[in-house]
Amino acid sequence: MRKSFLLRTTAGVLVFAAALLLAATVPAADKTAELDAYLSAACDVLRFQGAVLVADDGVPVFVKGYGMADVAHGQPNTPETEFLIGSVTKQFTAAAILQLQEQGTLSVHDPISKFLPDFPKATGDRITVHHLLTHTSGLVSYTDIDSLMARRGLDMTAREIVASFKDLPLQFEPGAMYRYCNSGYFLLGLIIEAVSGQTYADYLAEHIFRPLGMTHTTYPPNERTPNRAVGYVAPEDTLVPADPISMTLPYAAGALASTVGDLLIWDQALYGDRVLSEDSRKQMYTPALENYGYGWMVAERFGRREISHGGGIDGFTSVIARYPDDRLTIIVLCNNMSANAAGLGSTLAAIMFDQPYDRPVRKTPAAADPASFDALVGVYRVGDNSYRVIRRDGDNLYSQRTGGPVFQVFPEAPDKFFFENDNSTTLVFIRDQAGAVVAHLIHQSGVDTRCDRVTGPLADSLMAERAVVPIDPAVFARLVGDYELAPGFVLTFRARDGRFFSQATGQQEFEIFPAGETEYFLRVVDAQITFQLDPATGRATGLILHQGGRDMPAKKIK
Repeated sequence: MRKSFLLRTTAGVLVFAAALLLAATVPAADKTAELDAYLSAACDVLRFQGAVLVADDGVPVFVKGYGMADVAHGQPNTPETEFLIGSVTKQFTAAAILQLQEQGTLSVHDPISKFLPDFPKATGDRITVHHLLTHTSGLVSYTDIDSLMARRGLDMTAREIVASFKDLPLQFEPGAMYRYCNSGYFLLGLIIEAVSGQTYADYLAEHIFRPLGMTHTTYPPNERTPNRAVGYVAPEDTLVPADPISMTLPYAAGALASTVGDLLIWDQALYGDRVLSEDSRKQMYTPALENYGYGWMVAERFGRREISHGGGIDGFTSVIARYPDDRLTIIVLCNNMSANAAGLGSTLAAIMFDQPYDRPVRKTPAAADPASFDALVGVYRVGDNSYRVIRRDGDNLYSQRTGGPVFQVFPEAPDKFFFENDNSTTLVFIRDQAGAVVAHLIHQSGVDTRCDRVTGPLADSLMAERAVVPIDPAVFARLVGDYELAPGFVLTFRARDGRFFSQATGQQEFEIFPAGETEYFLRVVDAQITFQLDPATGRATGLILHQGGRDMPAKKIK
């Protein structure tokens, strides 16, 4: 990458003309062609659509839109299209907190009870602002509470959302572990409001967006604006608009919308003192646990320092990756939830750094005996406090990283599998001389990372599954029906081919398994269900959902 230079006004203020984003210099033709060829293949194979910007020392060397911003109206994605950026929002929330610390109105070492008097004192006195910023608070993430997330399309008050998690037991002592937690960043938004006297949206607009000239970065309204992309999901390769989500839910954890050009302005501002002092920037980029600083992941990729963060929100994924020692910036904004923006961004960096990478190709699962999957089932260490659990369910194999979603993996070759959401990312299992599986390699963007198998009590705990109790499938007939857990949130139970299934409002159907005639559990999430029966008829009248440390009753309504 070139040595750094700055465009300055006579007052010494860093500015970027909007036209610069389009009338930029380009790299060597082979690099431009290679970037475009990869992204075109990603559109075809990985269902990518969105906008991409690659910048060298602040100057865009590749910027282009792909696919449609709005399929129904024939509106294409362009570099000016606005996208929801999900958890990329967190770095702006963190910057606001650091600005307030510079002003002397708070310290990141303050307990959150100092700013949130309605939060339970027993936990609020133990959790600091630093714990919220670094995902080490121990709080349950509100996005893991199904009854709340089922209301994602409805406007909710901050009090309602905080009430969903504030009284739940801590998952661990604050500071002891890392576990990604949207609740922490939701509370940070409330702290910004309490300290500044402004709304979260107004604070960011006044202290970050307007001073930097980020005219297309907003806390957006629920209604789509003309230049904002529609978010899509792609079941069975067909684009379908994602269900609506009220911006009251993601709030300071993930509600912002932006463009690739505005995010480049933000990236460049972080090389100077316009937003944060040098001390604050150093604090932001200092990892606590699991390489997480304040709103940024700080790690190494391709032998270079990488500061990055991804985002995912209904219909959208995103990533901004900064390589500060090379002054390279990669920004990928997608409006298809099925596309892996972070994986795409890593590959674009590999191209720029002349590193090996995988060109997307269509894959068909290879024939495999499901019984062979049993040897692969287990727990594999990914980081200090992070693990990947491999489970078999019937004829299928699934992968779940600590605190993350469950993905099916498909056989490509013996001991090699590809992911359902990104077929260029693979798991390759490693055996010792005796044939026992001892590790796996996660292969992504041309990089192999070894994850060793874990055994003993910890692995047993992470793998623990309740035993399925054989029962007469006729029992299911007494339980099928609709149960209202909350207004607008219904659990529907169905029996089919001797098996029992549950589907929550707006979610996919999952099989549930009997631990007894009235006790059932799910394997894809840590949740259990107890049915309540009418003693006279033996038919269900209600249930209790046990999840996230809570017991939530639901009355049968149909």
